[in-house]
Amino acid sequence: MERLRRFLSRPVSVAAVGEFAIVMLIPYLLIGGAWSVWHYDTVTEWQQQWSKVAPAGGDVLGLGFTTALWPAMLLLPSSCEVGG
Repeated sequence: MERLRRFLSRPVSVAAVGEFAIVMLIPYLLIGGAWSVWHYDTVTEWQQQWSKVAPAGGDVLGLGFTTALWPAMLLLPSSCEVGG
């Protein structure tokens, strides 16, 4: 427990936190890009949805949306249908 306390009591600069965030962002986006390539049907669904809101940039927004939010896409259902 003492080791953990010593580790957590060390000062950390804002630059170090920013560097850590950038280093973690690179594999996150690479995984998201690969996920978007393998799940192209999901990308096209989101592109169609974004094209209704922003006709000029719907394609880019759909790809960016699925690449950035790939962990949520793993949990979301592929289509939401209301019975009745």
